[in-house]
Amino acid sequence: MKHKGIWLINGLLALFAVPIAVMILIRRVDGSGYVETDRSRLAALAVLGAAVLIVILCELIYLLMAHAVKKADEN
Repeated sequence: MKHKGIWLINGLLALFAVPIAVMILIRRVDGSGYVETDRSRLAALAVLGAAVLIVILCELIYLLMAHAVKKADEN
């Protein structure tokens, strides 16, 4: 199996991101005592989504670079 590290990172990302998203959706009051509204939940989910997207983009860049290096080595 190629790129075992990426599979491990994706598994850990899913292991952490899904429960955090569920927690954001079900909590009524955050840690500072602020009463959550739909807008604040959406903002928190957007921040979580942006963090996940950054990881995915880094993985994609790595895979594209690895593919380019492999292709260059074959020639």
